[in-house]
This record gives sequence, C-alpha cells and structure tokens, in this order.
Amino acid sequence: MKHEATRSRLTAKKLLLIPAAAAVLLAGMFILHHAKLRSEAHDLQVRGWRYASAAGDYTLGYCTSGNDAGAHRIIAIADLGVNDYSIRLRNLCSGLVSGNLVVCMDRAGCGISVDTKTPQTAEQIVADYRTALKNANIQPPYILLPHAFGSVYAAYWESMYPEEIEGILFLDGTCLPVSDPVSYSSAKASVQKLLADFGLQRLKKYPLPAGFSGAEMQNARMLNIRSAMTSAQISEMQLAAENCRTADAALVTNDIPKAFINAASFKTPEDWIAADDFARTFRRLPDLTDAERLEAAADAVTRAQAYEAEVVLPYLERLGACTYYALPGDSEIYMQKPMQCAVLFSQFLTQIENKKAASN
Repeated sequence: MKHEATRSRLTAKKLLLIPAAAAVLLAGMFILHHAKLRSEAHDLQVRGWRYASAAGDYTLGYCTSGNDAGAHRIIAIADLGVNDYSIRLRNLCSGLVSGNLVVCMDRAGCGISVDTKTPQTAEQIVADYRTALKNANIQPPYILLPHAFGSVYAAYWESMYPEEIEGILFLDGTCLPVSDPVSYSSAKASVQKLLADFGLQRLKKYPLPAGFSGAEMQNARMLNIRSAMTSAQISEMQLAAENCRTADAALVTNDIPKAFINAASFKTPEDWIAADDFARTFRRLPDLTDAERLEAAADAVTRAQAYEAEVVLPYLERLGACTYYALPGDSEIYMQKPMQCAVLFSQFLTQIENKKAASN
C-alpha cells in the first residue's frame, strides 16, 4: 500500500513537470523570438528602413527609393494586413525612381512600424500618414499609389486635404460604397496575435512571384514575421466597415487627376485563367480540374462585366477626373504585370505634368 502511494506521488510529480516544461519552452520561444525581432529590425534599418513619428504616440516605418529632388513624391498605401508592400512594388517602380521619390510607409502595426492600441479609424490612419511624412521631411503635394483597401484611405485623404494631393493611381482599388466590407473574427484574430507573439509565424513561408532577389525575399520575410498579427492590424480589420462609411461620407468629387487600374476586368476566360496561373505560383490555392477552371473563368467574365458597369464606372464618376484602365489579371496586378502598370503610371504622370503646365 505504501509502495503504491509513493508511486502515485512520483507519477503526480512527473505530470506536474509537463506543464512546467511547456512553460519554460514557451518562455524560451518568446524570449528568442523577440531577440530576433530586435536584430531583424536593426538589419532592416541598416538596409534603408527608417522611422518617423506619427500623429499617435508611436512611429511609422518607411523606406524610400529614387530621387529626393525628383519631380513627384509618390506615396505607396498598402492593402489591409500587407507588411511587404515596399518589396512587392519594386518591379513596378523600378522605371519611375530616377525622376521621382517613391515612399513606402507602413501603417501602425504593419511592416517595421510600431504597434499601438489606438483605434485605427480612417481619420487616425490618414493623420498618421500626413504627420509621419512631414516629420520625415517629405512634404506635399503627393501622388498616392494605393492598392485594394488602401484606396479607401486615399479617397478620404484627397477629399479632406485636396491641397496635399496632386494625383492618385488606384491599383485595383476598393470602390465606395462597399456593400459587403470584409468582416473579421475577433476571437480568431486574438488567437493569431497570441501565436505571433511567440514567433509561430517563423514556421510559415512568405513566397513572392519570380523576379525578386534573395535579399528582397529575405527583407519581405523579416517584415512579415515582425508584423504577422498586431493590435493595430486587428483594429484596422475590425473597423474596415466603419472606415468605408467614413470615406464614403467624406467623398468629394474634384478635378485632382486620378487613374484606376481594374484587374477584375476579364473579357475572356483566358484572361482569368492567366491570372489564376499567376496566383498559383505563390499562393496556396486548392487544385481545380480543367472543367472547374473553365466554369470559374466563365463566371468571372460574367461578374467582371457587371462589376465594371455597376460598381467601378459609377465610382470613378463620383471621384471625378479619373482615367479608367482595364488591365485584367490577379488582384496583385502590380506584381503580375508590373511593366504594364508602370507604362500606365508613366502615362498618368505625363497627364499630371500637362495639367500643371496648362495651369501655369
């Protein structure tokens, strides 16, 4: 009997060691991960990333390329939750940097920017951009280069502060009003943030399409690991619908030159299949049979026609002075067809310069 009691106590002690060992392992992972984050942040700063104070009590990270004294200051505005827009834009901007300054500034909690619990409303986000740019001595007027949901902030910015904006090129932009803004699960986001705090995102791959160098892929990986899921990102996702309503209510039709590249402008099934082929090179997508792809392609063409007529063109009319470019492809059109986007951007810059010359 005594022997059995002793054995039970030993078993109980061994069981207690399991959570203790797990706690030690988690603590070690946390410490190691955050030590690496500090090292990676230093590496990114050595490679050209900098910080500027935002409107809130935090700083935004940014990097620049091109000519500080160039003709235009182009400000890139990323989609929701994108941390490596500065890397992804490289091919599109490579032909534009000689005569312009391109600035990739990440919002709070994205890329190398500092995280915050400040609610990420449209007003706060645009105030952060404006303040950080001026603190970085990058003065207006700006040409905005937003992708997807970043277009919501661009529309709000030019409506509220038109004197600061000389043009906007929307890369497959989100059109206002948004009938079905993206909704996010708070519980799921909280779990993702907890896992990110312990560095689980280091196990994930962060692929880019062909054409990026090893150094660029390494930079993109560090940016994504650093801000896999943050408080600011969660806030921005949760406020997405409210931010759409804010921007829509503030929208002012004006004569600021604008251009809109619509990637969802499929005219033929082959257009969609080419975009799908591109997406499968760097996204994890379930396999489709040939029949399924043809059916999806035909459906995409039908929906594209309705989207163009019922959503995009009416929105561009509300924006005013907006040139429309139908360039069918993936939602990341600036990576799938960077040279075509660059040509359209160059045409748009010429349009802005012609308008400026005519007004002088």
